[in-house]
Amino acid sequence: MTEPRILHLGQVVVDLTMDIDHLPERGGDIFARRSAIKVGGGYNVIHAARQMGAPIAYMGAIGTGPMADMARRALAALQVPAQGPMLDDCDTGYSVAMIEPTGERTFVSARGAETRVPEGTYESMHLVSGDVIYLSGYSFCHRYNTRSLVGFAHKHQGEGFPVLFDVGPMVADIALDVLGTVNGLHPIWSLNAREGPILAERLGCRLETGDATELESLCRSLSLRLDSPVVLRAGARGAWYCQPTDTGLGKYIPTPQVHVIDTNGAGDAHSGVLCAGILQGLPIEEALTLANCAGALSTTQPGPATCPDQETIRKAAASLQG
Repeated sequence: MTEPRILHLGQVVVDLTMDIDHLPERGGDIFARRSAIKVGGGYNVIHAARQMGAPIAYMGAIGTGPMADMARRALAALQVPAQGPMLDDCDTGYSVAMIEPTGERTFVSARGAETRVPEGTYESMHLVSGDVIYLSGYSFCHRYNTRSLVGFAHKHQGEGFPVLFDVGPMVADIALDVLGTVNGLHPIWSLNAREGPILAERLGCRLETGDATELESLCRSLSLRLDSPVVLRAGARGAWYCQPTDTGLGKYIPTPQVHVIDTNGAGDAHSGVLCAGILQGLPIEEALTLANCAGALSTTQPGPATCPDQETIRKAAASLQG
């Protein structure tokens, strides 16, 4: 019998990262202080889950070409099976990430095979009890992936599989009917402090931003409106977790204070470790604390896949409790 694992339904791409002093003016040109070419995108989530020792499979599409070859090698190095479709008429896509001294990052991406998941791909997956499903908001920027994911959501509504939906920066662009279909899975919605207010406004929730109390209230409002659990991540301020059945406003999840070098992949580290904690049966508050530590510590190193190892994450979590 197949053991439970995390099933990653996002996109693995290649990241071309460049550390720059500032974004160039329109029509201008600057030189990067440092650059690298690494596998990234959904790979960052996979790497974080593996750092926690969790089994995970990549179910997205991979192309044919030099970028796809890099992706396959990186997944194989983590002992992660690539069980999604292979397309022979295009390469895997890539993203140019420009990192400023504050750690802020700006992306320009080129679509590839990962955006062309054939219809029926996800509906045909074999699920076993205990599997954890990871969804990325980026998937819904691509019509082929959207079609397959909507089919998956319709098929598995009400079955109770744990689902983490990392909504991401494209929160304003995903069609509301698609969000409604995904919400039929009753996922944990994971959003940062920018994405939460955007979703709340789109859903007609009370829009509140600013201090901790307002963010906590926003998290609660989203959870009630969606009738699903919500994680609202606020960087150095920690995170809030709310379920629609909570009698209070929700639970505050602390985070370690760190010197930020590069925020690229921090949200992915959070998602990967949270999925691992859910798969391993940890209480949600413990899993979220570990995820907060992973996300924070990942920003102290340059690069997209910088989630620390399990021992370091757990040590950071223990220091928060002390």
